[in-house]
Amino acid sequence: MQSSAATLRRMRSLPDQRLIEGALEQLALFRELGAQRTAAAAKQCCVMSGRRGEVLARRGSRLPGIFVVAYGIVKLALRGQDGDERVLRLVSSGQGFGEATALLGERSRYEASALADCKLVMVPSSVLWKLLETEPRFARRMMLVLGGRALEMMDEVEAATLQRGSQRLARYLQSLGASSPTPGAVRLPVSKTLVAARLGVKKETLSRLLHQLAAEGVIRVERRDVKILDAARLRSAAGEAEAPPAKEALAATS
Repeated sequence: MQSSAATLRRMRSLPDQRLIEGALEQLALFRELGAQRTAAAAKQCCVMSGRRGEVLARRGSRLPGIFVVAYGIVKLALRGQDGDERVLRLVSSGQGFGEATALLGERSRYEASALADCKLVMVPSSVLWKLLETEPRFARRMMLVLGGRALEMMDEVEAATLQRGSQRLARYLQSLGASSPTPGAVRLPVSKTLVAARLGVKKETLSRLLHQLAAEGVIRVERRDVKILDAARLRSAAGEAEAPPAKEALAATS
């Protein structure tokens, strides 16, 4: 999507109101707004469809608002001139992206693409500003979201500059484990190629690090399923004295 106008042309003229309201109700940003206010905001939103592999927003494009993933998964990534990719976030159902650019009117700093067929709800910037001006609870939630994004970015800088690949992997597995419904059981949300890009390592390096942790009895790997066998040693590999909070699952603030 090259511009706001191009984006809006791709939106459905008769969006599914029920889908929009359901997506907003899942988003932490709207959680304290109340059903009536959420329904009113939903009437001003649009639905956008994306197919697997489709680029939804190119770096440098202007986004008309924030995007909420109703279903599917969206990859936010930086891409170098040599084709190398660094995955910033994987945005799944009930999560959103584009808050800062929507409020500041800035161009997108990353590329957003669909990893699976998906539907997204676009909340216009004008709706956000009206809610910020009239709803203190919404404004507080927005502060938490943007604060969480800032901390995420600090974690990214620390991981890229100060942490070894093994430490990044251990922390990533911890964060997935913290949000898993089954204690000690982790499922990689995407392919190992994308997980490697998320961690800033080569796929071969990721495979070697997983094999090393498995050989040491810390984890057991079966394709994309990972069983954490020794949580204490995983914390040690992550350089943590205690288990960290869930970072990958920032759904509480995304």
